[in-house]
Amino acid sequence: MNILIVEDEHIVAIHLQKVLREFGYEADHVVTNYADSVTILQTNVFHLVILDINLKGHQTGIDVAEYICGNLKIPFIFLTSHQELAIVNAALKTSPNAFLPKPFDKVTIYSALKLAFKSFREDSREYQETSEDTESTVIKDALFIKEKHLFIKILLADILYIRSDDNYLELHTTQKKYIIRETLKNILGQLPPNSFFRVHKSFIINLNAITAINYVHVMIDKIEIPITADNRAELLSKIRTFS
Repeated sequence: MNILIVEDEHIVAIHLQKVLREFGYEADHVVTNYADSVTILQTNVFHLVILDINLKGHQTGIDVAEYICGNLKIPFIFLTSHQELAIVNAALKTSPNAFLPKPFDKVTIYSALKLAFKSFREDSREYQETSEDTESTVIKDALFIKEKHLFIKILLADILYIRSDDNYLELHTTQKKYIIRETLKNILGQLPPNSFFRVHKSFIINLNAITAINYVHVMIDKIEIPITADNRAELLSKIRTFS
């Protein structure tokens, strides 16, 4: 996970980089003003931004936050030592995901990061933070699932169907089966609806993998997957070849 630091105090930025790397994040990029912030956000992928309210130049961290809100779907944290209510209220209008007060330590940094990711997940179903709290996220044409300290890439086209077993999911692909700790509802919200469909309370299928369908089952190769009557009608409206 890549984090951008927007901070014009060199010592503060270096300290932040050190702590973030200890937590396992990438924090290689530091910028000090609004213009450089916009440029780097346009040319790199970041999963979170930590930005100081005070920056070099006449534009502030609040201006950077407004750019993020208008153009990107990523969380951001304000870094500040401000005691002025007017400035804090102006910052609050951008709906930051957390505040990190100066001076800070490892505990406050860690807490601010976790709070930011948690609040952003709750506010936006289009973003899934890849932390210990979730084991899957969809990026473009692939699903990334967590295995130990790595995320394994699975092409969406290779997923045949997904079966729910309480709080665990079985991902059946063309190569192998994976098991992750995730709910069917959460993963369905990430998958493209034109390719994946929930045919049963326990099953999601890849529409492109269907080989046959009858009144009670969908066939994927030789696997029979149950389908409810209501879901069958909706499914047939999605795949006209079976209507």
